[in-house]
Amino acid sequence: MRGTRPALVAAAVVALAGCGGSKPPAEGQLQNDALKYARCMRANGVPAFPDPSPGGGFEFTRGAGVDPSSPTVRAAQAKCRAYMPAGPAAPGSTTHPSTQWLAKMVKAAQCMRRHGISDFPDPTTTMPSMTGFNGVISDIDGVLFVFPATIDTQSAAFKRAANQCGFPLHNH
Repeated sequence: MRGTRPALVAAAVVALAGCGGSKPPAEGQLQNDALKYARCMRANGVPAFPDPSPGGGFEFTRGAGVDPSSPTVRAAQAKCRAYMPAGPAAPGSTTHPSTQWLAKMVKAAQCMRRHGISDFPDPTTTMPSMTGFNGVISDIDGVLFVFPATIDTQSAAFKRAANQCGFPLHNH
């Protein structure tokens, strides 16, 4: 479990985890782009913007000085957009995964819950509101998972369940 380290993922950076439709960029390329994005954000007035996590995406500790709704963060996001792969950015935006992939991820979510990850979320294709959000959002080829902070996606139990259920272990 993530315990006392609440995380907040800024909506504009969630797109790093992948896009629906065509083959996603290689993980190394995503990581390089994410690092360029982080450096750009810091250079454009968001000094507390973190480097990307090894699993992909960004984690923000609540109160660390990165407010995704602030004008400074929004302006930096606009300037740094070139380093971001295309994908859902704004709350309410929708991804377009294949019907088969979405069905597979629904079954994987059910399987994860059966294998002990009781608060594993159902997949969605609509970016949630970031207001009051405390957790991590993962975009796996257009299917979004909104993980509450209570799920540690790096734990041995999570990895065992993912292996048994065919849930991809990248992008979170």
